[in-house]
Parts: sequence; C-alpha cells; structure tokens
Amino acid sequence: MKRRSAGSDRGLSVSYGNGIVGPSREQVRSAVDALSPDFSWDELADGLRPVFIRRRPLPPGVERPLTTRRPPGVDVALGVDIGPAFMYVGRGMVDSWSVTFDEAFERAMDNLRASVASERYVEMEYETLDGVPFWWYQSTGGLASCLLLLEEDLARRYGPEPRLLIAPMRNLLLAAPFDADRSLVGWLRDEISQDDPNGLDLPIFALIDGRLSIDTRGERRAEMIH
Repeated sequence: MKRRSAGSDRGLSVSYGNGIVGPSREQVRSAVDALSPDFSWDELADGLRPVFIRRRPLPPGVERPLTTRRPPGVDVALGVDIGPAFMYVGRGMVDSWSVTFDEAFERAMDNLRASVASERYVEMEYETLDGVPFWWYQSTGGLASCLLLLEEDLARRYGPEPRLLIAPMRNLLLAAPFDADRSLVGWLRDEISQDDPNGLDLPIFALIDGRLSIDTRGERRAEMIH
C-alpha cells in the first residue's frame, strides 16, 4: 500500500521518513510572523477550523489548546489555518477576542462545511491491503479527518453500506467494510499515525445507517489486549 504524504496538498517539503512530509520550522515561523502580533479575531476568523489534537506531546511552552466534546464522543480543538500548518487556539487568544469559544467554534464549523462543500465530488482513491478494500480521502483543505464531525456528509460520501472509518492524520480519512478485521484496521491506523509528527490518536469509528459512532467491537478488543 502506498504511503500518503502528510502535507502533499499544502506544498510542504521536509521529509520525516517513510513518505511522510511536513512543514519546515522556517515555513511555520514565517507564516506565524506574517500574522499581526495580537492574533485578532478579524484577521483569523476566516481561517478557523476544528482540529483534532495530535498524539505527540506539544512542545514545552506552547499553550494548551481549548477543546470541546463533540459527537460521537471525541475531543476537538479550535485551530487556525496559517498555510503550511494549523495553529492551535488557547485560552489567551480567545480571551482577546470579542466572541466566546463556543461562537468561535461554530464559525470554525461553518468554515469547515464551506470547504467540504467546495470539494464534494472529489473522487476517493481505492486500494487493498491483505485483501481488504480501503477507500482513501485527502482534502485540498488539509482536514479530511474532520469529516468525522459532519455526519450527513459522511453518509452521502460512503453510501448505505456499513463502514469502518479511521483518521490516522489530519488530512487522511480511510474507510473499510464493516466486517473488516479490526486488528488490521487498527494496525494501519497506528502505522500511519506514528510516522506523522502530527498523527492523531482517534478510535475506530463505525458508520451504520448514516449514523457515526465509536466502534465498540474494536474498543472491546483493545481492552482485552491491554
């Protein structure tokens, strides 16, 4: 199975090995320096997006991002698209704005819906692993994982057949048949996520009859292993 690039649609050029690439420190610093020092609401509102927190610890001194619990039971942070990367939003930034965190998050969701709508007909790639079919989706907006927050869009994209879904990194969402081996699906999620510096630590999800939930069969198996 081919490796996917963590930043292939964002013009990034630094390789972390195993086909995973990401922004250089210089690119990120340049993007942050281009913003006004006060990180004003008017400047950042259009770039707000919901983001999942990466599995690796944040660097020392970085303010902890604010999060909210969203269906089907996952914590979601507020982020700003600054071009080569996403910048988490912490308490200090929100306190300087004229809106509440909840209002800012709803703006982020509106921005996400607009981005998803603009690429509604992007075709997913298809590959197999050990005979199991997987559908790969990467968005031009860099947040394919956040389709998990848009249940109706998931149902439209994946049809009536029950599916398993995994999001090992921010811009990658994979779907497999519901009866796929959970150990294989979980292995693929961890294999990709651990190679990406911003890899995610999300559970396996189930999409059944248009409703998204955390896959309890996979959760029970994980509990038995540990």
